Amino acid sequence: MHQTRRIDTLTEERIDRIRWIAKQHYRVTDAWLMLEGEDLQWCRTDTGSASVAIPDALSLCHHTIRHDALLVIEDALMHPDYVEHPLVVGSPHLRFYAGVPVRDIEGFGIGTLCLIDTAPISASALNFEMLGVLANQVEDEIGLHLLTRRPPGLTSDDIDPLTGLPNRRLLQVLMKAELALARQCRGHLSICLINLDGFKSINDSHGNSAGDTVLRVVAERLRDAVRRKDLVAHLGGDEFVVILRDRLQPEACHRILDQIRIPIRISEHVHSLTASMGVTGYPEDEEDTDALLHHAYQAMYSAKEAGKNGYCRFDLGLHHSRRERLSIAREVWQALSLQQLELFYQPKIDYHHDTVAGFEGLLRWRLPSGEILPPGYFLPSIANTWLDIEVGKYVIDEALRALEEIMRRGLPYSISINVSPSSFRDSGFIDHLHRALANRDRELVGRLTLEILESISPQEDMEAIVVNIQACLQLGLQLSLDDFGTGQSSLSYLRTFPTQKIKIDRSFVIGMLDNPEDEAIVTAIIDLSKTFNRLVIGEGVENSAIEARLKSLGCDLGQGFYYSPALPFEEALQWAVAYPS
Repeated sequence: MHQTRRIDTLTEERIDRIRWIAKQHYRVTDAWLMLEGEDLQWCRTDTGSASVAIPDALSLCHHTIRHDALLVIEDALMHPDYVEHPLVVGSPHLRFYAGVPVRDIEGFGIGTLCLIDTAPISASALNFEMLGVLANQVEDEIGLHLLTRRPPGLTSDDIDPLTGLPNRRLLQVLMKAELALARQCRGHLSICLINLDGFKSINDSHGNSAGDTVLRVVAERLRDAVRRKDLVAHLGGDEFVVILRDRLQPEACHRILDQIRIPIRISEHVHSLTASMGVTGYPEDEEDTDALLHHAYQAMYSAKEAGKNGYCRFDLGLHHSRRERLSIAREVWQALSLQQLELFYQPKIDYHHDTVAGFEGLLRWRLPSGEILPPGYFLPSIANTWLDIEVGKYVIDEALRALEEIMRRGLPYSISINVSPSSFRDSGFIDHLHRALANRDRELVGRLTLEILESISPQEDMEAIVVNIQACLQLGLQLSLDDFGTGQSSLSYLRTFPTQKIKIDRSFVIGMLDNPEDEAIVTAIIDLSKTFNRLVIGEGVENSAIEARLKSLGCDLGQGFYYSPALPFEEALQWAVAYPS
């Protein structure tokens, strides 16, 4: 209270104008600013400033601050708690009081902005929203006064000499204090990291002096775009941080970015800038200061990738899922090193000869406990990564080893395996195949089928994929277009990918007996495959009725739980030898 009372003349004049607006708007006797001390209140009124000794138990100001809410006394003479109040029984003989809290720059209640009248007034006749707005303006004026006084212990090393803003070192100190206060008061913080788009070109084309001028202008505009109780800092270069003591609203983001977009004139040149901003917030993002800044950086880079000139919020759910994926990926790498990944084999039935034609090798993770994890648990976590490619190489090598054993035993079976989109886009994919197939029997190579997902890749990667497919065919491998019918360009892919086989997606096969549209799709795919001279495989055969319908439509092979689930290698061979018993 002592520090706040010692406001300068300009601040007094601004506060008096706010009080005058409140008095005129509500048509009351007076509007006071009351600051709370220990059994002492300082009042700014129409008659000037004065200190009044009032115990907390009777203090209207103390009651308003303690409850942190609007307090309305319609008629003090009718209120048992305030009928003996010194300001009621003595000058100014108030009857009506309505006050809202005024907080300092740390968020603590220090006083009230209140309406005073010497006659009772019904609260239902007034709308107190304007009183709250005016109280915020008082907070801004007091906050500006306190912030312009150099904090104790602050040195020139804490202030960026170019912009006059707190530098990175001071920002860390202030953020820790803000975070501690927000935790204590259950408040909110919004951390906005701002990077100027295209700033480097100004330095390159017009020199560092022009760039420095632009940074000073941006710093001033950022100060103007936020409230005085908010924090603006310069991290260095073309990066700024804004800390807001609220949940960030889109309007605040647009206001900050709009300020930066205003053209800046330096001498005869006009520079037009935009900015990319990343935002995160406490308590939703419950982290320390370093992590909060890092998350704001991540969101800023997302804004850059989205086209710049905008903002992105840090996606906490996505962040947690990324952390979980990274954890699983580390475990997968360890499992690969310890040879805990293995192929299980699901048989494919030749409908023309009622024999086992071969198997699809499906990846499984055998934990040390003996539990078997399906690929859906771990493969999505490594999709489109280098580890995805390494696992793909392992699958190829395992399938070739299984084929060697099959041929050593004189069995006729083939094996198909799924190849990830990452592998088909990888420049080293064909090199690995060359090494893996070197010195292997030509017949063995011809028994290995690589299954390509129809939705394998964005269109921009198609040229590289087709080149790798052609290379696979030249090596003597078989190719199959997997999950056919689920993509948006099935006919185009059928023409683009010169595969020998097509596998109908299981979702159509399972539903074909109950859904005429699914059956129509299955029929069309089989007819189309015959036209293009491709072998067609029905996946998802769950019962004899589905099997019978596929056979009647001319499907070449079937695969599904009606025959067998995927089994370890030896069990799969035993099952195949015993089929069809």
